[in-house]
Amino acid sequence: MNYRMKKIVIIVVILFSFAAVQGQKTPLYSFFSAGHTYGNPNSPHYGLHYPFVDYFPVLNGLPNIEFSFLTGDVVVYNYASYWDSAQEDISNLNMSIYIAAGNHDIGQEFVERFGDYYYSFKSNNDLFIVLTPGLDSWNISGAQLEFLTNTLESNYEQVNNIFVFMHELIWWSPVNEYQNIKINFEPHYPGSTNFETVVKPLFLSYPNPITIYAGDLGATDQVSPFMYHSFDNITFIGSGMGGGIRDNLIITEVYEDSVYYNLVAINGNNPKALGELTDFSLSTKPEIILVDKILIYPIPASESLNIKNEFDINLRMSLFNIHGQLILSENIEPKSRKTLGISHLKSGIYFMQVYGDDKYFEQKVIVQ
Repeated sequence: MNYRMKKIVIIVVILFSFAAVQGQKTPLYSFFSAGHTYGNPNSPHYGLHYPFVDYFPVLNGLPNIEFSFLTGDVVVYNYASYWDSAQEDISNLNMSIYIAAGNHDIGQEFVERFGDYYYSFKSNNDLFIVLTPGLDSWNISGAQLEFLTNTLESNYEQVNNIFVFMHELIWWSPVNEYQNIKINFEPHYPGSTNFETVVKPLFLSYPNPITIYAGDLGATDQVSPFMYHSFDNITFIGSGMGGGIRDNLIITEVYEDSVYYNLVAINGNNPKALGELTDFSLSTKPEIILVDKILIYPIPASESLNIKNEFDINLRMSLFNIHGQLILSENIEPKSRKTLGISHLKSGIYFMQVYGDDKYFEQKVIVQ
């Protein structure tokens, strides 16, 4: 069995065990949601994020998944060629796909290909709503607010759960309870929204469990890869990919009397490497490497930097500047030392990540 097939088998087995771990029966159905699926903005390319596409065979092989939602920023540029490549990748998923437009997606190209920016459908006695707050600076307003209000009022008595999908974390503000969550690009925050005054009270006025998914996280290693918060009848979930080892998606399993959210790491062989969704879980590193197993020196450095790997596995090193831009990337063999020439780097602060399998280590590096 080659490595790729072995990886897929391992992941599928673990995913099959999710329900058993929770003491649940087989779900009635499930779906996945994935945010920021073009990946890292510092390395734009055609098609979807490569690790996400590599994970398609696993998703296609899972039982009970009926459809999926891409929660915005599917393409890095809203041009026909980028959408052609993205749709070619999407066509390899053997389930229905629904897209909530992100700020990178909005435009005539999106409308011509997918139609309305907001819509709804019912399935399995549940209601699914797709919204695009980016049409009005993170606000649900005008015709879109009227659509949301009418859709909720017309359907809430006939459905159990309500699932809502969008790109922006419209509940986020730099001064509210979510301020410690680092979204992908804080300057996109418009200064205020109608979420607290209009949208949140609207959702709270209904008795149904309501889950709201947003996909504007995780684009780089400098932002939060996911978030979860549940109160009253509302659950917020933010996720995204592009941040390397922290790439993730959410598989939602719906049971007769409950809903379970699986946080799935799509890099490596362990889909549970990022842990569970918990309130304000911003630290999502896998196993932290012990200081006696990995050593980076000297710090400060000027001419060269040494990385010592005492593990019996290959590791990968990535060096980023303070803006989150990748500067260097190298493999580090087992039980070895790698010396990097850094005399060409500008003086300042950098951040180094060392990772492999379920191992992770990061350290601030000062170059003089």
